Amino acid sequence: MTKAHALRLVHLRAAISTGETRRIRVAARLSISEMAAACGVDQSTLWRWEQGKRLPRGEHAIAYADVLDSLRNQVVDETESRETA
Repeated sequence: MTKAHALRLVHLRAAISTGETRRIRVAARLSISEMAAACGVDQSTLWRWEQGKRLPRGEHAIAYADVLDSLRNQVVDETESRETA
């Protein structure tokens, strides 16, 4: 595992513990099933991640972090657009 991947996992797991990952998914209007498909995991796996019952690991954890980063940026952009309109 690279240092960059390890740091991404630290940030991802912190976001899970605060509920941020679920808030990002909900703000992006994605279901658990849709988010799970984007990460390449079963919806029950994603649910357990969001509930803090399991920790994401390996390539699926990195995929989850990537999807969340993209969604976070999209949600922020949409919020800023609405505020300036």
